[in-house]
Amino acid sequence: MADPTLSMDALRNFAQGVSEISGLSRGTLMESLSAIDMRDRDMVEDLVLGACRAAQQASGSYAAQFYRGMSILQTGSDFDARALDAYDREKTLIAIRGIYNQCYLGDGEWDEERLASALGDRVEFEANRAAKVGVWKNGQLDSREVRYARVPVGAETCAWCLMTAGLGYWFMTEESASHTHAHCDCAIVPAIGGIHAVRIPGYDSTVYRDMWREANAMLRDGAVPRDLAERVDRLSQERPGYRVDTNGALAVMRWKYNLK
Repeated sequence: MADPTLSMDALRNFAQGVSEISGLSRGTLMESLSAIDMRDRDMVEDLVLGACRAAQQASGSYAAQFYRGMSILQTGSDFDARALDAYDREKTLIAIRGIYNQCYLGDGEWDEERLASALGDRVEFEANRAAKVGVWKNGQLDSREVRYARVPVGAETCAWCLMTAGLGYWFMTEESASHTHAHCDCAIVPAIGGIHAVRIPGYDSTVYRDMWREANAMLRDGAVPRDLAERVDRLSQERPGYRVDTNGALAVMRWKYNLK
């Protein structure tokens, strides 16, 4: 039996829907922040926490509908997908406080334009993350075998996204599924019910896998700038868990392909 096919246009529509949720959530927050004194930390935290939770709920619901559609496409059967909560209030609160610290000018003043922009970015991050984790979590509730692929659908793709996109359909962890960044428009696509792949014209995991392998070869053969090679070597010695074949290769990919 041939692998089921999902058009890249359909996947872009899904990613665009997540982007619209992110943008609307950000816009609502920015409007609220413009009407208050940003030095009132308690009020700002309440507004941002509320915006992040609402964005996550909307994206989670959207992800559930996407999972249902993928189940019907691949197996002919519906699935009771749910808008699963991926919200972590404490992590969001820590992020807000970190943003305040980064934007502090001294003497009780903050760079309010930068502060508002960074808080808006956080809301977008929460919406993007919820869409990805929502698909993954529904797969964990599905009693059928489920694999996942990270599929880039636009221009805002970082090196880490491309590396994992090169793995094709695999048994993804929540941590890897949840990876996102500003304007990340990758989608987590499930292969459900023993299907090992969903064919998506325009997505070829081997292209991204070859990029990662080439980066490793360049690093191994010394075909990178000396300062980059020295930085990778230094970090591999200073940071526990830093792997040259992963972290180092990502650094080379960022340099070679001008990626984040």
